[in-house]
Amino acid sequence: MALAAGALALAGIGSARADPDVVAQAEIDHLLVYIGATSCAFVRNGTPGTATQARDHLAGKYQFAKGRISTAEEFIQNLATQSSMSGEPYLIRCGGKNDQPAGVWLVEELRRYRKVAQATR
Repeated sequence: MALAAGALALAGIGSARADPDVVAQAEIDHLLVYIGATSCAFVRNGTPGTATQARDHLAGKYQFAKGRISTAEEFIQNLATQSSMSGEPYLIRCGGKNDQPAGVWLVEELRRYRKVAQATR
C-alpha cells in the first residue's frame, strides 16, 4: 500500500521525458555517491537514517522515476527534497550543526562538482 501511494505521488512529477544524457547521469550518480559517503544523518519523515539508507532510498526512487528525470536539478527537486508520501522535507544533520534542507545541501554539492568538472576539461 505504501509503495502504491509513493508511486502515485511520483507519477505527478511530470510527463514522460527522455532519460538523462551522459553528463546529467554522471551528475546524478555523483550525488548518489556523495549521499552514500557522507558522515551526516539523512532525516526522512522525522527519523534520522544512515547515509547508506539515504542513498539506497533515493536510488530506488530514481530507478522508479528515471524516465521522467532528465537533469540533476530535476533529481534533486523531484526526488531528493521531500518525501513523496508525507510531503515532509528531507533534512541533513551534520554533527552539531542545525539541520539543513537536503535540497539545499545537494544543490551546493552539485555546484561544487560542476566547478571541479569544468576546471578539469
